[in-house]
Amino acid sequence: MNIETLGEIHEIDHNWTVIAGPCAAESEEQIVQSSRMVAKSGAQVLRAGLWKPRTDPDSWQGAGEKALEWMKEAKRQTGIAITTEANSTSTIEATLKAEFDILWVGSRNSTYFPLLDEIGKQTSEKQVPVILKRGMGSELDEWLGAADYIRRHNPNVILCERGIKGFNKCTRNTLDLQTAKLAQIESGLPVIIDVSHAAGRRDLILPMALAVKAAGFNGLMIETHPKPDLAMTDSKQQISLENFENLMDKLKTIPNQI
Repeated sequence: MNIETLGEIHEIDHNWTVIAGPCAAESEEQIVQSSRMVAKSGAQVLRAGLWKPRTDPDSWQGAGEKALEWMKEAKRQTGIAITTEANSTSTIEATLKAEFDILWVGSRNSTYFPLLDEIGKQTSEKQVPVILKRGMGSELDEWLGAADYIRRHNPNVILCERGIKGFNKCTRNTLDLQTAKLAQIESGLPVIIDVSHAAGRRDLILPMALAVKAAGFNGLMIETHPKPDLAMTDSKQQISLENFENLMDKLKTIPNQI
């Protein structure tokens, strides 16, 4: 994983990176508070969705462009790197102009090849890292093929397993670590795991996070919120900042397997 652009608050482990923060940016206060705690706990990157692709078009669609300044302020105060989802040409341009350290492509857009090609082109000059989440129904070859659309222009791609659609209704998705491990082996790319979207419930975040590190993946993406029960999006899958700190302490007991 190319991490030259990441924040300086922590010594970066080249084989293990934790990306954490709220599902969505709701206010500057929420973002800055989250950044302070996730940085203090040892995470290297702050995440938050600014433009939220929702199933229901009448649902809140995120804070949008004004939240760029909130994320920049969090970075200024803590030194932590920042990332968000880019889902259009305009959002790619906005995040790069705001000097975000990493961009990600969400599951819903993971096979929209014109977007993948565009984000590869726009990030190519500075080789800004791009996280590509696995499509919720994508097979291994489809996932790796999608990554190649970006890699034609920018080789700095990070794959992210976030769970696939399954028949089981007690979790949001099914966490497929087997295919994620094959992706890591066959592509040679770093692979991180979004345990929050896979589980959809906060009581599974800690055990799945521990399993991810023990299995030798390159990192985690975790949703954490100052007041998760009051979150405007995906409240059930976000853990409190205090529980995130506890999770990070427990992760330290598991040695890196890479």
